Amino acid sequence: MAAPTANGSGSPRRRVIVDVDVGTDDAWALLLLLKCERKFNFKVEAITCTHGNTDVHNATRNVVRLLGAIGRTDVPVYKGAEEPLATPILEKERYFHGVDGFGDLNFPDVADESLIRVEHAVNELYRRISTSPGEISLIFVGPLTNLALCLKMYPKVSGMIKDLYIMGGNRNGVGNVTKSAEFNFWADPEAAHVSLNTVRCPITVLPWETCITQHQSLPMNWRMEVVGNTTNRAVLMLNEVETKCYSDWDKWMPCDAFLAAVFVCPEIVEHSENFHVDIELTGRLTRGQMVLDHLKKGKDTTRIIDRIDCEKFKLLMLYSADHDVKAKL
Repeated sequence: MAAPTANGSGSPRRRVIVDVDVGTDDAWALLLLLKCERKFNFKVEAITCTHGNTDVHNATRNVVRLLGAIGRTDVPVYKGAEEPLATPILEKERYFHGVDGFGDLNFPDVADESLIRVEHAVNELYRRISTSPGEISLIFVGPLTNLALCLKMYPKVSGMIKDLYIMGGNRNGVGNVTKSAEFNFWADPEAAHVSLNTVRCPITVLPWETCITQHQSLPMNWRMEVVGNTTNRAVLMLNEVETKCYSDWDKWMPCDAFLAAVFVCPEIVEHSENFHVDIELTGRLTRGQMVLDHLKKGKDTTRIIDRIDCEKFKLLMLYSADHDVKAKL
C-alpha cells in the first residue's frame, strides 16, 4: 500500500529537486512549486544553485531570502557550480536581473545564510538520486552545469533520475542573448550537450519560443496590480525587483514559472512534440542553439512544450501569491 500523502490521497507523493540561478523568474518558479506542494501532491526535497542570472553566491543568497520571506527555511539549499564547464564566467553586462539577480536593490536579508548547507550541490544531487533511484524528478531552470558535473563525476546517475524538466534552448533557432541561442543553454552549451545526451529518462524542455508565445497573454499591469496586490512578502519583494527590471515591458515573461507549472499540473500542456535534440557547440553564429531532428532520424527522447493553458497558468500564479482562487486548479 502506498504511504499516506500530504494531501490525503493514496497515490505516492512526487519528489523533486530544483536547480536555479535566481533571477526573478526562478523566484516565481520556486514560489509556485513551494506553494503548490500540498495541493498537487509533491515535495521539493532540495534546492541547488548555479551561476547564470547572477553568480552562484548571489543566486544562493536570493534563494535563502525567498525561503525566509515565505517561512520555508525547512527546505535545504546547496551551492553548486561557480562557472561553466569549459568557458569563462559570463560578463556582468549580460545580467538582465541586475548584478545580484534581484535588481541590485540591496534588500536586507530576511533569512540566515547559515541555512545554506556545506555539501556541494553536485555531491548532494548524487547522494539523493542514488539513494532513491527512479524516484526523484529534476527541474532545471538555469544553466545545466550542476547536472553535467554530476553525470560526469557519477556516470551511473544517468539511469537513476525519474524524469528531467528543463527551461532552456530554442525550438526554431530564435535566440534571446545571441541571434540563435537562448540564455540558459548559451551560458553553458557543453553542459546542455552532456546533459541531453547522457541522461536515460524522460526529458521535457520548455524552449524560448514558447515563452515568447505565452507571455503575450500576461499583461504587466495584471502582474503588478492583480498578482502583486498581496501581503505575501516574497511577492512584495519581487514587485520591487520587477518594477525595475521590466520598466519598459508591457508584458510579463516568467519563463521558469511556465516550466514549473508543467511539472505541477501536467494537464496544463496544450501542445507538445517529441524530438531528438542536441546542442551546437562550434558554430560561429549558432553556439548554444538547440537543434531539433526534424528528419526524425534519431530517437525522439525529448518532449518539447509548445503551448500551455495560459488561463490555468494565471490561476496558479494567483494561488502562489496567496490570493483566494475560487476556480478549480
